[in-house]
Amino acid sequence: MYSVSSKTNGMGAFVDDYYFDPIVSRFPLFNNTYPVYATTVQVSGSGTKNLPNLYLPNPYPYYIAITYQDHVPIDSFQSINLRWANPNDSGNFEVNLNDVSSVYYSGTYAHDFFMFNATNYNMTLDYNYSGMDVQNLQIRIYSKTPLNNWLPFSD
Repeated sequence: MYSVSSKTNGMGAFVDDYYFDPIVSRFPLFNNTYPVYATTVQVSGSGTKNLPNLYLPNPYPYYIAITYQDHVPIDSFQSINLRWANPNDSGNFEVNLNDVSSVYYSGTYAHDFFMFNATNYNMTLDYNYSGMDVQNLQIRIYSKTPLNNWLPFSD
């Protein structure tokens, strides 16, 4: 199912049964339901990856959702830092091993709202995993209004 969700711009998070209700309520099912950015990237070890650019038509808060490990238990994840930048604006969304033990980030799913301008952003991912096993990360950004086009699916 994780592979199918990755290829169709969906989300496939793993979470302990105890946290199922709080995590499902944080999926983009009720607010900010329209995908405006979707990429699935393979990483291993530590490094930096340039991601596809982000093009946003409206200035308001967007919902970022990331799966930072494609299986449980959390065994090699150390940290990720999703960064966005252009000449007039920049920001980042960082998740580290300390975050994943809380209810807010329990399991393999991290999420939050961030303010963006109506412009183009260069996207970069810094990652740190303790092993060399390949991880498939799902990075999605959602809006409260739809785009005029359908996002391409990941291969």
